[in-house]
Amino acid sequence: MNLLKGIAGAVLACVCVNAHAELNLEITGGIDSGRKITIVPFGGQNLSSVNLSDIVRNDLSRTGIFAPSTNKNFRSLPHRAEEVRAADFEVGTEAVVVGEISAGSGGKFVVNYTVSELVGSEARKKFGFRAEVPASKMREYAHIISDAIFEKLTGIKGAFNTKIAYIRTLFGSKYPYELCISDYDGANEVRLLVSTQPLMSPNWSPDGRHVAYVSFQNRRAEIYSIDVSTKNITKITSLPGLNSNPKWSPDGQRMAMVLSKDGNPEIYVLNLATKGLSRITNNPAIDTEPAWTASGDGLYFVSERGGRAQIYKYSMNSGSVSKVTGHGSKNLSPAAMPDGSGLVMISQNGGFSVGRQDNNGGFYSLSNTGLDESPSVAPNGTMIIYSTVSGGRKGLTIVSSDGRSKTQLDKGRGEMSQPSWSYFLRK
Repeated sequence: MNLLKGIAGAVLACVCVNAHAELNLEITGGIDSGRKITIVPFGGQNLSSVNLSDIVRNDLSRTGIFAPSTNKNFRSLPHRAEEVRAADFEVGTEAVVVGEISAGSGGKFVVNYTVSELVGSEARKKFGFRAEVPASKMREYAHIISDAIFEKLTGIKGAFNTKIAYIRTLFGSKYPYELCISDYDGANEVRLLVSTQPLMSPNWSPDGRHVAYVSFQNRRAEIYSIDVSTKNITKITSLPGLNSNPKWSPDGQRMAMVLSKDGNPEIYVLNLATKGLSRITNNPAIDTEPAWTASGDGLYFVSERGGRAQIYKYSMNSGSVSKVTGHGSKNLSPAAMPDGSGLVMISQNGGFSVGRQDNNGGFYSLSNTGLDESPSVAPNGTMIIYSTVSGGRKGLTIVSSDGRSKTQLDKGRGEMSQPSWSYFLRK
């Protein structure tokens, strides 16, 4: 909050650009247990620059639910379901993914893949699919394969074909602040906006078409949204004082935010159609960091009204406020689990680390670092992305919601912070 007030007088110069870059992922935390699945290298992989089997393997491993391998004890490398032999795989292997890539018409690739279940000494084909895929869509199709496998084997909708938004900072650059989006794993980065002054708090609209954010282009914090396709920018609020922390409601019709137009920072909700503004909190302490409940019928927020920063919940139906957290000395940055089962947050217990609290009060530490910020949950609840400091620089890390798997995005240029995970993308 002090940082926001201190830089509110800065002047922002914005330039919209289109730029693409590739980011790599490094798996930094091992999976101590998980369902065994083998992803066999696809036949014809040398035809494409995108390694489908590697992407699928990495996708499944990041959830912590699976422990994928590339079993190499094959008599011959299987690429079709009828070639899969149960004896070639480790005991306990649940499923085997095989596939082939071949040249199609019009510069497309033909991709065939199948998933077989291993039952005793038998390999039984569970499902498969064939598609013609343009070269430019091969990475996207790999995530589609991962989504299909994940849903068939778990009953949970896959969230690999989603996006993240974040702020990239390049100190010393003419335009050091960038609002970027990319695939969930950091690939296909696009710069939506670059600026001479800070950009903050990106947040996806439920339809995946817009990202809300805070800028300082008029010498104070104001809330805007940008169309990710056209790069058209719309001003959302420019009220006296602070305008910050925009959060779209799950139905896309409202936006929660922090405003100080009446003196003290408080939580408000803006009806995006009518522009009607409702004040949610009214307390001498600072109230900040709103986050919608999964159902949209309430708001979590952070307040020091009890002496130290803790997370509270406001009910839209009754108007009541209740304290939600108490673990550790402080709890910040709430993000609801999509199924309504609990909260992800930054918890201070010595350092600041990512934690998860279930509705029954159970608390789980998901990271062991001490400078974590801004957690955001995948739309199916299986993964969480957050900002942390590693090697003296801020970057983004994905941790599975059970804490089994941790993956660090390659920082690339400068630093990365304030991630926001999209909802499921509507195709």
